[in-house]
Amino acid sequence: MINLKELEDSPAKQKVDLDSVMDDLQERLYLLFKETFRRELATIIVLEGWAGAGKGDLLKSIAKRLDPRKIHVYSFMQDEYKIDNYPFLWKYWKKLPPYGHLTVFDGSWYSGVSYRRKNKFITKKEYHASFRSIINFEKTLLDDNYLIFKFFLNISKKEHSKRLKKAQNAGKTWKSTASDVEQNKNYKKYKKLFEYYLNTTNLTDSPWNVVPSKDEDFCQFYILDSIISNLETVMNIDSNEMLRILKGSEGKTTNEEE
Repeated sequence: MINLKELEDSPAKQKVDLDSVMDDLQERLYLLFKETFRRELATIIVLEGWAGAGKGDLLKSIAKRLDPRKIHVYSFMQDEYKIDNYPFLWKYWKKLPPYGHLTVFDGSWYSGVSYRRKNKFITKKEYHASFRSIINFEKTLLDDNYLIFKFFLNISKKEHSKRLKKAQNAGKTWKSTASDVEQNKNYKKYKKLFEYYLNTTNLTDSPWNVVPSKDEDFCQFYILDSIISNLETVMNIDSNEMLRILKGSEGKTTNEEE
């Protein structure tokens, strides 16, 4: 069972000097996603978690080295989570990546269900039915050459309050919206909603990775490394070796030019 309280702090021994490894991580991501394009594999990265947990900076790190023509990022606003005249998952189906491309959902169908239930737009019965639809949705994609990586960025209520206050003091209104403040005031209620969907949809082929995000360097390193490791496993590729060969060929070219 996933218990968010138990996953608030990163392991003390896993401190990361992110600056020293980021370039290599981003280059390995580039090489691996180049290979997913060649193999016609579509990739989805779902980023969920608390407001202010660091999803924005993480997105920049993931996208920086990738081909901008093959990566798509979608962030749904709250009014897009409200009831409309279409099936619940319709708006997300429209944003799925074609084969060979990557889509990152900054907030997703999970945020959508949580928002609807928290604001009582749907009944408890409809709430549970939504998760059956989500499970079927993800299984359909997994059976059809899609890779799905799901990350939940976790921080304590104390850290959540600290980051909101810091954003407010700095005048960064986009980081301390009314909904973010409301989430902090109702931290326990949201925690219950989050834990329910984390445990209900922790599928074998698309499991949840709950990442302690108080240490933002650790969080970014862990997630990039996790994506790399999973892509390597799926495609049976050693991206470190690919990078070593690439650096070697670049060095050889430079020497020849000299």
